[in-house]
Amino acid sequence: MKRYISILRKLGLKEKEVQIYLDLIQYWASSITDIIKRTWLHRPEAYRLIPVLIEEWFITELKKSKSRLFEAESPEKLILLLENLENDLQNIIPDLINMHSSAIKRPSVKYQEWKKSISYVFSDIVNTLSKWDIFYRVSSERDVTKANSYIPKDYREKRDKKQLERFVIMSANQSSVKKPRLEREIVTIPPKLDEFTDNVQMIIYWNKVAFLDFNSEASIIIENAFIAGFQLKLFKMLFESLRKIND
Repeated sequence: MKRYISILRKLGLKEKEVQIYLDLIQYWASSITDIIKRTWLHRPEAYRLIPVLIEEWFITELKKSKSRLFEAESPEKLILLLENLENDLQNIIPDLINMHSSAIKRPSVKYQEWKKSISYVFSDIVNTLSKWDIFYRVSSERDVTKANSYIPKDYREKRDKKQLERFVIMSANQSSVKKPRLEREIVTIPPKLDEFTDNVQMIIYWNKVAFLDFNSEASIIIENAFIAGFQLKLFKMLFESLRKIND
């Protein structure tokens, strides 16, 4: 009996509805009183569930009887119900696919505050990217040493183990405290163009764009391939222009 209940519940029936249906399969035409006696259901439950079973074609009421009697529909009708369900499913699958595609394209935005939120972004970079991947950073922090204090202890180890390359845009003053590294290329904003001390970073990695605000200790991560791709195009154009100026 448990096996029947388990299978029939997959058609959308609740356990007590299955009890009534299986009871009528075994005992043929029955009154509500008889059903209640055999299934041990409460009377209000039986009165509530029987109309549902009639509507869903699992049982039928014998109209010619003087008293209200109910019987189970032929089990062969379950095949028809399953076929109808399959047809309905086939009809809505294209809509579901479109909804799913729209959800994938919809940007995901994560906003966090406090020091840990900035540290989280650095961890996300090294955990998200694969070996030899590249990320792109625009840095305008006023105090490089203080900005580095937000970096998790294992960040550099993971970054170097994966041999992650990076291209960086920053102010000339900031770049002077950076040691040369083979896997990092820096171009600078000339002081005559801008002092570039907004105390904010933008980092592009995988299909994400992260903004770090050291002023309020907050971070925003936007995950969307189109937005990340667009920001990367802008970054590369600016990077190439500054490289020519720096040369």
